[in-house]
Formats: sequence, structure tokens, C-alpha cells
Amino acid sequence: LQVALRIRPMSTAELAEGARPIAHRLDEQVVVLQDPMEDPDDVLRASRSQEKSYVFDVAFDSTATQETVYRATTRGLIAGVISGYNATIFTYGPTGCGKTYTMLGTDGEPGICARTLSDLFQAIEDTSGEMEYEVSMSYLEIYNEMIRDLLNPSLGCLQLREDAGGTVQVAGITEVCAINAEEVMQLLARGNRQRTQEPTAANRTSSRSHAVLQVTVCQRRRGRGLRRGRLFMIDLAGSERAAQTQNRGQRMKEGAHINRSLLALGNCIKALSGQASTKYINYRDSKLTRLLKDSLGGNSRTVMIAHISPASTAFEESRSTLAYAHRAKSIRTTVRRNLLSISYRVAQYGSAVADLRREIQRLKGQGDAKPGQPGQGECRDTPCIQGMAQRPPPPPSLSPAGLKLGHVREELLGACHEQEALRHLLLQLEGTELHAQHLLALSRYRGWPWRKEGRGEPDSPSDSKRDADTGDKRLDVPEPPDVAAAHDSIAALVEEQGRLQQ
Repeated sequence: LQVALRIRPMSTAELAEGARPIAHRLDEQVVVLQDPMEDPDDVLRASRSQEKSYVFDVAFDSTATQETVYRATTRGLIAGVISGYNATIFTYGPTGCGKTYTMLGTDGEPGICARTLSDLFQAIEDTSGEMEYEVSMSYLEIYNEMIRDLLNPSLGCLQLREDAGGTVQVAGITEVCAINAEEVMQLLARGNRQRTQEPTAANRTSSRSHAVLQVTVCQRRRGRGLRRGRLFMIDLAGSERAAQTQNRGQRMKEGAHINRSLLALGNCIKALSGQASTKYINYRDSKLTRLLKDSLGGNSRTVMIAHISPASTAFEESRSTLAYAHRAKSIRTTVRRNLLSISYRVAQYGSAVADLRREIQRLKGQGDAKPGQPGQGECRDTPCIQGMAQRPPPPPSLSPAGLKLGHVREELLGACHEQEALRHLLLQLEGTELHAQHLLALSRYRGWPWRKEGRGEPDSPSDSKRDADTGDKRLDVPEPPDVAAAHDSIAALVEEQGRLQQ
């Protein structure tokens, strides 16, 4: 886990209160936090000074630009994302310390999100001759421990689900395919307008929710497997004290939920760093920590950018943030490439999907052109393949290109139905196999004292010899009906199992 620290400039309100700077950057990695109550002339309390230095992977003072922060923390993650590795960038710190500015920035000074997306699509374009890429994105917020889709707020509250591989996902989240950075930035701007922000005494544009932008990049090389990399860019809401923000009513409730989720995040950081009394990592304390499960202790290259204020009035908040950020440095994640094995048939249909999208772009260009002129339009909104598969087949009056699209679409639907039938047969096979193994295990159990009714043979030669030698009277004990039925079912089940396996 790479940890960076950024110290914002002193604000006008802090200067008006008479605050003085107590956080200083000594070099590229060391930051010193001075004790605002320390008296240099008090010799008796010199040993009680709370001044302390902290070492991070990289430190920025108030003169650092957005480009400097981006190059030192995030730029090196892009090559890994397009080749199948997961990456996470999140900001951490008290309210009003510049976290949203670092992630989103302004029109004149773009933040990490805009710069990352621009370089990501540039890297995809540079390698598109050898690879095929598919990029999709989703944008959500966690507000009062409820998950809202910022691209489609009408969906209401969404739930977290964990798949068979242990990956936590949001059920029903809107995932939009994208073809360039400008399109993603437009969607990001639309989502930011839906995000919950309210003014407080500490910050006029305080974020009242945690925003999570997820970008998924699928890379495919012809004749080889599929690689999938996921990039999370998270703008956390800031921790706050009610006395400082002067919140009441709904703002107080929002602050309580924010502090609760950040406390759960701090507990996870403490446990992962090995400084907790237990090795159990309680990710389920909040939805934020469940989403960050892979980012903190799993399969991800993670960058944490902590933010503090240099003002003496924010000493306690700065000290707490520095302590948790310094503790997070000891977290170690295990990073592995996400390889998805695909068969020849799936690869064949993947190629058909790419051809279909290129054909749609060409047809849209023809539709945008004026009569008598060649098409100059550009496909700005390429739909997902799920949406294309639900459309009805084209009528016979379409052009040959349209008929070709309809034929490919019918083949895709046929493949989906075939997969569903095979999956159903495999489930039946697993159930039959487990049942047959259970009955076979019962039949092989040598502790049964019963005989087959109507048969003169013993259960096994060893049982016959033992009964003959000892004069055991168990030969006359009838076999229970359920055991007899089980014996009768074994042969049929074994025969059915062999047929299904074949």
C-alpha cells in the first residue's frame, strides 16, 4: 500500500482566527507536526512535547500542483490496469482538507480522475493495434450507509453481493460502455451533479457521501485469454466534529454515518497493519469497508492520499490522520493478474461483437450524413451487447449490412440459450452424482447386519464366513424398507450417472 500525504494551504478563515502553521514538509518523504500548546521556555514540560515526525512514500506541501501529485501517485498504475491488474486510489482526511479537489479538481486544474482517464484511453489507443479493449464504468455514492447509483438515481437503494470468487459487487448498478475519455468525463460530471453536497461551518462545499468511480478494462488478444483490470477512484467524505462543523438535524445524522464508516475503515487499517489484538478483519462493519476489501487486503495496487490542514486549530484532526496514514504504510497486498480463460466459441463471438460495434458506428455515420454526402457521423454512445441482444431481428427490407447484423444477433441469442441448457444439465448431473455417491457409500458400509429379503446369499463373503463360524443369528433379521429401496435405486442411479457424465 503506497501512502502519500498532501498539506493544503492555510484558508482565509483559519488566518482570521489567528491560527498558525504547525505542519511542515521537511523533504520529499518526511512531515513534522508541531504541538501548538508547546512553550519553548517551559523546561519542565519539554519531555511531554507532542511534536512528532512521520515518514511516507511521498509528501506534498501547499505548493504542489495537481500534475505533480498525479505523476507521483497514480500515473504508474495505468499500465497495470490495461494488462489485467486491479488498482485503487482513495483520499483520506478531515473535512475541508482538499480531498475532492485532489480527485476532481477544477476546469483549469483537473484532478486525478480526469488525468487518469485521459492517460488510460491514450494507452489503450497506443496498443489497440495488437489488442482489443472494452471499457465500462459505474459511479455510485454511499450516503447514510445506503448505496445510490449516481448515473441512474431512480434505481433507489442498491445492495452489495459477493460472488463465488469472493469479489464484492453492487447488484443492479448501471454499467455504461465508453469509447473515449471525453465520454467518461461527461458521465462523471453528470454523476457529480447528483452527488449529495451541503455547506457546513467547516466547508462550504462539504461532500456528505463517499463517491466510488469504477472503470473496468477488458483486454483480449486474438488466440489468447481475456484479461480484466479494475480501477477504483474513491473520494471519501471527511471526518468531522459537530463542535467544529456546527451541524444540527440532518447534517448531524450525516456526520454520524460518515464518522462511523471512517471508524470502520480505521479499524480495518489497524487490523491489517498487525497492530490490533485480533487477526480478524471486520470488513462488514460498513459498506465502505466491504467495497474496499480487495483494495486494502486483497488483489489490488492501492494508493492512499491523506490530506491535512497545517493550521494549529486542526491539530487533533491532523494528528489522528497522520497516525492512521502512517499505520497504513505497513499493509501489504497480494497483487495478481486477472486472467479469464475463454473457449474458442466465446472468442469467436467476442470477435463478432467487435465487428458488430464497428458496423453500428459506420451505419450511424451514414444516418448522420446529409442526403447525397458520405457519412461523417461518429458513434458517441455505443450500447452494451446485452442491450443489442434484446432487440428483435431486422425485417427483410433492410440492407445486406442490416441482414448481416441480424444474423449475428440471432447467433448470439442461440449461444445464450445453448449455454443455459448446458448449465441446467450440469446442475442435474451434480445432484445425481452426489446422491449416487451417498447411496454407494451406504451400501459399502460393512457394519450393516441385514440381509437382502428373498435372497439366500449373505452381504459379503466375509460376513458369510463370520456368521458360519460364530453362529450369528442375524441372518433372519429382515432388511429395513428404506435400505432395501436404496439398494434398488443404486443400479439405476449409477447407470444414469454414467450416461450424464458421458
